[in-house]
Amino acid sequence: MHEAFQQSLVDVQSEVRAAFEWTVASDRSSAEAMVACVQNHAAMLPVWRNAARNQTLEHLRSELLAAKEVVVLGAAVTESEVESMDMDERLIIAADGSVGALSDRSKLACVVSDFDGGVHLDGAAGQGTVMVVHAHGDNPVRWLECLNTWSQYPTPPRLILTHQTPEVLANAHNFGGFTDGDRAVCFALAMGVAKENIRLVGFALNMVGAWSATTVAERKLEKLVWMNRILSSVGLEDAVAK
Repeated sequence: MHEAFQQSLVDVQSEVRAAFEWTVASDRSSAEAMVACVQNHAAMLPVWRNAARNQTLEHLRSELLAAKEVVVLGAAVTESEVESMDMDERLIIAADGSVGALSDRSKLACVVSDFDGGVHLDGAAGQGTVMVVHAHGDNPVRWLECLNTWSQYPTPPRLILTHQTPEVLANAHNFGGFTDGDRAVCFALAMGVAKENIRLVGFALNMVGAWSATTVAERKLEKLVWMNRILSSVGLEDAVAK
């Protein structure tokens, strides 16, 4: 439906796989299984059906394009930074656990996540938030647990499914990018939001953000180098704390 802003944002995923010695087969298997899981739940959950997910995507696209500015929150964002922002005519895309920095989610358009956000992610999901959720080779256990849990919520989240394979996969999208933060930017760009209308808050290259999930710090910092490269490729590197 919507291609990546530029093909290089998808192509870089192959470079990432090579650097971390991951396989495209595991990425594909995880993505296909996630789609199947959602479709199984959709039998009893109409909001997760293919047509409903497409409607969610189009509605979100319209909202983002109508906003004066789209603010993307990274894992290093602080609650005080969020509280001090003027959100008039602005919308927020939260990268995974950074949604926990929001005490007021009235301006939250969606969360972009590979299911690492823990209780903060579950809290947003329980409010029916749009979740742009991502499958990759080493997160099937997480996405299965989250989707099974969310499907039982009185107000389940609306879903958009994403993957990181070079192939076209039915009922899932590859908007480009690698980490939740830069993938959120790629998503906004793919929706048609101009680079000049995207503001990054809480992006850092030299630290593991407070809203990052439990992770190995050394490996996370390696991933942030790729994040910075991707943001540099779209001209947003100046917003990343070095």
